[in-house]
Amino acid sequence: MLSLSGFYFQRGNQNVEYDNPSLYPQVLLTFLGVQYPSENKTVTEHILNNYSKSHPNILVSYEWVPLRTYPCILKKRICSNSLDDVFMLSLDSRYQVPEGVLADLSSLPTLAAYRQQVLAQMRKGDSIPYVTTSLGAFGLFCNLNMLERNRLKVPQTLEEFLAACAAFHRIGITPLAVTRECLRALLIARAYEPAVFGDANAFFHSLNTDEAFLRRTLLRGFLFLALLRDKEYFDVDDLVLIRENMPGMFFSSGEQPFMIGGSWFSPVLGKAQSAFRFSVFPLPVTSQGAVTVLGLDTPLSVSSRGEHVPQAVQLVEGLTSPENILIFNDGQGGFSPLKNAPLPADKAVHPLWKSMDAGRGIFHSDIRLRYNLWHRLDSGIELILSGASAEEATESVIQALHDAQQGKEEKQGKQS
Repeated sequence: MLSLSGFYFQRGNQNVEYDNPSLYPQVLLTFLGVQYPSENKTVTEHILNNYSKSHPNILVSYEWVPLRTYPCILKKRICSNSLDDVFMLSLDSRYQVPEGVLADLSSLPTLAAYRQQVLAQMRKGDSIPYVTTSLGAFGLFCNLNMLERNRLKVPQTLEEFLAACAAFHRIGITPLAVTRECLRALLIARAYEPAVFGDANAFFHSLNTDEAFLRRTLLRGFLFLALLRDKEYFDVDDLVLIRENMPGMFFSSGEQPFMIGGSWFSPVLGKAQSAFRFSVFPLPVTSQGAVTVLGLDTPLSVSSRGEHVPQAVQLVEGLTSPENILIFNDGQGGFSPLKNAPLPADKAVHPLWKSMDAGRGIFHSDIRLRYNLWHRLDSGIELILSGASAEEATESVIQALHDAQQGKEEKQGKQS
């Protein structure tokens, strides 16, 4: 169900609902966004309300759509030429939006403050069709109390991680809490090792042009997941109980030493418990060191076909100001995409942040990849969870990519 947050503009110190014709502003902008946890809604509305104070002639209608249905809703609006003035661009839609639909945002003055590696992820040719306000980062949540009691240190390499998992397993503790999305992140971190510690451009070129290379890359990741499964380092049955958008229930109760999760879990987990200390570290899944898996979170786009493109671009400029980006990220556990940004307010994620800041990060949906691999991994992960081999999981993803490409070509053929 769609949820309309309301029409807001400023009158004195109050946000007034848009129901009085005598108070109509000059411009009404529609804004379509993803409904994340309550912190996201609260922070976004706070930023929009502040924006209205300095732009009293602009009214923003913000519509919340649940995460699971958002890609479908956005796709329908793209196909029906009824896009909102400003909207969050989902990952799937990045590969589906026709040329000319997205306004070029490369002239935004706020982009001068962005990290170069983030700018590279937003650039398409000479244009920038979307701008992110936040980076999502996957890492290893560590129960520091359990590690200390068992005289173990935070693992920094693949070998140390497997040794720590084995030590806990020997005393009857399942060491790792995961969700399906977090298994994707683990797979990417392991499979993309050559891109982190070698020539990333050559790596992604080979993924795009050499299916045998893609197969070897995927196999490296799925072999790792199969190893964790076979060693019983995570409980397959737990995945039925763990909600995708919440921390692992057993980790949060202090019963497990490790959890794979996004930085946005940290403030939720911090509020939910106080029985143990935890911090979030990069994923120790390579022999060369630990890796942070990154994603562009809530990237904003402007419809080039809207009636108020200049005002919509101006709104995005306001949302991407350093002040608002700081408010947005500190309010819900995201990482700032800006260079010279301060450390996050949440001290628990500082080790993960420092890994990203040092360049030990990889984007799970890197712009250099010509297809959406991130979501296509799901078919292989389901096979791993059902007990299938890494080879079978790899072939499932390869087939899913072939099917997606065939569907794209058939659609283009009908349009021509």
